Amino acid sequence: MSKARIETLSDGIFAIAVTLLVVTISLPGVGEYTNLAHQLLKRWPSFAAYVITFAVIGVMWLNHHSIFAHFEDVVDRTFFYLNMLLMMTIAFLPYPTGVFGEALGNGEGTRTAAVFYSATMTVNAVAWSALWLYASVGRRLLVPAFPESERRLSTTLFVSGPGAYAVSVLVAVVNAYACLAFHALLAVYYAFDPLSRRAAHGAQPPEG
Repeated sequence: MSKARIETLSDGIFAIAVTLLVVTISLPGVGEYTNLAHQLLKRWPSFAAYVITFAVIGVMWLNHHSIFAHFEDVVDRTFFYLNMLLMMTIAFLPYPTGVFGEALGNGEGTRTAAVFYSATMTVNAVAWSALWLYASVGRRLLVPAFPESERRLSTTLFVSGPGAYAVSVLVAVVNAYACLAFHALLAVYYAFDPLSRRAAHGAQPPEG
């Protein structure tokens, strides 16, 4: 099937996921508007979780577009199913984000919420790894111009990704706020896209 159709479907899922994130921030209840400033300030953990997860999904969309540029125009059903597995984890992100923000705001169940959020991110990282490994092993779906040295490096980075997010689960057990900060740092790291920028540079034909 056409890679372009999969990208179009994925773009729609990314857009819906980031849109649903705002719903994770609860409105003040009846009688709480008399002290609205306090109620809004009380919800700062939900705002923080929203901003971080919004950034995470935005970076995921950018990197999804970047790595798809290195795949052939026609892909197979297995690749489609693996991409759908990845999309399922992304579409699910608003739920643990809402739970995490509410738990921090209420000061109850924070450890469980942080572990839940981190575990979801870890599953997402596993889905990314599975997608890349299927497409790259044996250069199954890679374009010929993609450098072999970059393929090996990219595979190492993808395989190590779930390990980094597994560490976030351990951080969540220790401190929920530190866990949220840890995910912010991971978002910053992936925003620089160490995989795709290197691969794209390596794939350029020599001048002259």
